[in-house]
Amino acid sequence: MDNTIKHEGIVERIENGIAYVKIIQHSACSGCHVKAACTIADQQEKIIETVCSGYDIKTGDRVFIVGNETMSRKALKLAIIYPFFCLFGILCIAYAFSVNELLSGILSIIALIPYYTVLYFRKSKLRKDFIFTLEKE
Repeated sequence: MDNTIKHEGIVERIENGIAYVKIIQHSACSGCHVKAACTIADQQEKIIETVCSGYDIKTGDRVFIVGNETMSRKALKLAIIYPFFCLFGILCIAYAFSVNELLSGILSIIALIPYYTVLYFRKSKLRKDFIFTLEKE
């Protein structure tokens, strides 16, 4: 069982041993055979930073960005699961103490501000946890 996730990309630039690789992220439906007729097919370009030691790469080379499955699970938890439980928990608590649904909803959304603020200030540590590697094509 392969525990890695690979995305094909093109090296945009290399600075100080860091390669900036452009990948195209597709939505789930963009691989569909009728995507030309559908308005929700989506793709987005992203630039991924990765250490390029050990390979002789240059700008324009096709490479694979490789991450492990554990990293993707951690990203899913940080970006979606933990905020959902925070939002839902605060919503239930606020609604239990207040009958006003609007106020409970607003408080639960405001409660996410500290969560994302903490993530923002810990981004240098998170960057160390989410390390992608390169593989030549």
